[in-house]
Amino acid sequence: MAKLSDFKLNHNSYISLHVQLHNLLRHLIVSGKWKNGDRLPSEPQLAEHLKISRTTVRIALQSAEVEGLIKRAVGRGTFVSYDPDSRANTRLIGYVTRNFHNNIHRVLLSSVETELRSAGYRVVFSNATNNDEEVVVLKQLLEDGIMGLIVWPNANPTNAQREVFQQLQTMGIPIVFVDRFVRGIEADYVASDNYGGSADLINHLIELGHKRILYLRSNISDLFPVDERQRGYEDSLTAHGLPVYPPVRINSPRDIVFHETDIHDLLDDSSTDLIDQVISLLEDVFPRPTAIACVNDALAILTVRAVQQMGLIVPDDISVVGFDDISLAAYMSIPLTTTRQDAHEIGRLAAQLLLDRLDAVNGPPRHEVVPTRLQIRSSSSTPISLPNSFSQESQD
Repeated sequence: MAKLSDFKLNHNSYISLHVQLHNLLRHLIVSGKWKNGDRLPSEPQLAEHLKISRTTVRIALQSAEVEGLIKRAVGRGTFVSYDPDSRANTRLIGYVTRNFHNNIHRVLLSSVETELRSAGYRVVFSNATNNDEEVVVLKQLLEDGIMGLIVWPNANPTNAQREVFQQLQTMGIPIVFVDRFVRGIEADYVASDNYGGSADLINHLIELGHKRILYLRSNISDLFPVDERQRGYEDSLTAHGLPVYPPVRINSPRDIVFHETDIHDLLDDSSTDLIDQVISLLEDVFPRPTAIACVNDALAILTVRAVQQMGLIVPDDISVVGFDDISLAAYMSIPLTTTRQDAHEIGRLAAQLLLDRLDAVNGPPRHEVVPTRLQIRSSSSTPISLPNSFSQESQD
């Protein structure tokens, strides 16, 4: 029987509330928790319980009705009308991501949906913010009878996650990984050119005349795109005969080792702690760098603030560059030089790889690398003559 307690939405997600509600309805019905003929709560009840408008509820119910999941009878209510025998014809594709912290995720998701919808598939969007939640979401999608899966997996996957991915493969359900892959799982994979994009940033700084370039990253290990960005930094400096600083790792104020989304989640709530940490780490660097390359834009934004609090000017004293080109990067008081990822193309390729597998295209796993584009803005410029250390200037 359908109960209000079955309904829960995430008001902080970038996934529209009506899409979340539609996905939830589909799962509750297709999984068999709600049976054919069960009556749903009314629109006013759902709106009040979920703290959303009746219009939002109505849009979700209309989508579910078009899909054949429910039937609305004037004067009687809304009822489940799903026939389990039609399960094989649902043509559902699962799309799972670890978070929606910037515009890259929104564009990618939209691109995936456009490609798959045009091919006659329906996409179920799910947000798994940690490893345990990802296992739950993947198992739910299995119950829903998905035909394929596109997933931006959480870092450092557990054995439980690997077991679900292996179960999907055993059942013949194709998987496409986005941004990073899960070791031990043979599947197609699409990502930005993290190595090349980072190298482009460093080459840009070198062309400006910088010879002392520091690399700043979050303290997270064995995450392929992060390691590739650091490798691009190191190889570019080495190729030009310039010194390679040991990378400076920023710890999470929560757990020391970063969970990958912390740097975005903490940008406001714990920005003071992170800025103080950046300042402390930079003061130990000798000789002082003329430029700092950051693993992503969020860390670059914090670094700009840290440099300014040290009484220095960006970019006159120190240039700062990021990676990702999140929406905030172009609208800071000092617009950020960064590398733009082509989220639309990543989504299109991920969907196409999956469609190929669904069309019985065999062969070994394919890895697609999408080129990035350098975005030069005001946070980088030609270096000027500086003291060798931060402390030397503070003593002047």
